[in-house]
Amino acid sequence: MGGRRLGLTAAALLAAALAGCAQTGDFGRPQPNVVNDALMPATGAALAYARNEPVSSFRLTDEEREMRDLAWAIVTPPLSEQVRGRMLAELRRTRILPAARARLDPASYVRALISIDFRSSAARYARLKEDVRADTYRIEPFFAAASDVAEGDRVRARALTRVPDVTEAERADALARIEENALMIGWVRESFEERLVSYRFALDRLILETPDPYAVEVSRAIDAFAAVLGSLRPLGAPRGVFKS
Repeated sequence: MGGRRLGLTAAALLAAALAGCAQTGDFGRPQPNVVNDALMPATGAALAYARNEPVSSFRLTDEEREMRDLAWAIVTPPLSEQVRGRMLAELRRTRILPAARARLDPASYVRALISIDFRSSAARYARLKEDVRADTYRIEPFFAAASDVAEGDRVRARALTRVPDVTEAERADALARIEENALMIGWVRESFEERLVSYRFALDRLILETPDPYAVEVSRAIDAFAAVLGSLRPLGAPRGVFKS
């Protein structure tokens, strides 16, 4: 596909993604449809290949699929009102945008939170606490899944040196899948850190706008979130998995 044609296709899919992100399905992802689950990934793979990024044609293992399912709730902004952030996350997931693009604006969460018409200021703090605790509970399941994927990649790497008659295409696909998995894990690690910054930023702004005793509970929840993240140490390269 030519560069101009590919760019036009990506632009059309971006517009479709805006509508597709409006309804969510499992794991908070956009509702399954041909645009999100076929056209966008196909275009994204072509764009990633054109950018010299790793692209594997291998099917996903059960562990790789589970890790990606768990990752989605972490890399996509938690509030449906964060429309731009959710759209960018979908474009990154489908690889229309590079993984290193479109970092989260730390103010976007609190702007969306304040825009919601809650009945009381305490309810807004309660929603912040709910999101913080939900992310805290996501840490261990994701990195347990990531550890399983990392072990599979170690097996895959060893197989490259032991399996006879490995073709160049098979070798390229295996190495690309290892890199794709590492990129996904790295994206999630960055997202956890970005969310911690966003939650602290949001609490400070809520205290400025609507001081409430509930802020103490939220602060404790954020500290607990930070403590769980801080208790994990990276294994291997910066994009490697965490292990307690």
